[in-house]
Amino acid sequence: MRVRKQAAMVAMGVGLAATLASQTARAETAFSRQGGSFEERFATFDSTRWQKSNGWSNGSYMGCGWNEGNLAIQKGKLTLSVTNQPSGREAMSCAEYRTHRFYGPGTYSVNLKAVKAEGVMTSVSHYTGPPFGDPWDEITMGIAGKDTTKLEISYVANGVGHRDTVIDLGFDAAKEFHTYGFEWKPDRIVWTVDGKAVHTATGKPDELPRLPGRLYLQFWNGAGDTAWLHRFQYPGKPLTAEIAWVRFREDSSTLNN
Repeated sequence: MRVRKQAAMVAMGVGLAATLASQTARAETAFSRQGGSFEERFATFDSTRWQKSNGWSNGSYMGCGWNEGNLAIQKGKLTLSVTNQPSGREAMSCAEYRTHRFYGPGTYSVNLKAVKAEGVMTSVSHYTGPPFGDPWDEITMGIAGKDTTKLEISYVANGVGHRDTVIDLGFDAAKEFHTYGFEWKPDRIVWTVDGKAVHTATGKPDELPRLPGRLYLQFWNGAGDTAWLHRFQYPGKPLTAEIAWVRFREDSSTLNN
């Protein structure tokens, strides 16, 4: 969740891989760039809204590669897994589900159950950046498997990173489903847990993210032994995060649909 140098990574693992640029160009021929309010309940894979990331990793801090086979829908929930199936140059595979379209200011909510295990991260990111011809703007939230009683949040505005804040949840996010979200307006970001505000960042419009971005749902393992995630050791069976639903409500002042 740490904000790193842009050349090395994007916060919470949103990739800058060149592959994204070509895929985005193809997607935008079929879909308008910006989307409006939606609610996703994961009855099936909806290829009109979402893409399965496949065939690359986001940088050396990750110990896995995105693999579309690590995404599934089971009993009305989206599952994202880390497995010991090799992916590209990586010995492990992990999962990312991302929107085709870019979404602007409004309220974002994700109902999920995280994974407790050293070295993994369950995360949600709202991102745009150089692969899409934009400055780097990002809003993130994630739960490190080393301590699933904590929520990490951070943001990037025009390439300037703001280090993460750690929130004590008061519960174990790996035991049951909870709703994590943020309300994004031009002058503030309010992160929420189960509908209650837990942290607010305020600033002038040029001090906060301002560009519409894609929404990313991710579960991945880190590389090496770091204070941030600790060392990952595969437990001999897949690790799986679950997402029950995702909701976006566009800010009334920017409605475009």
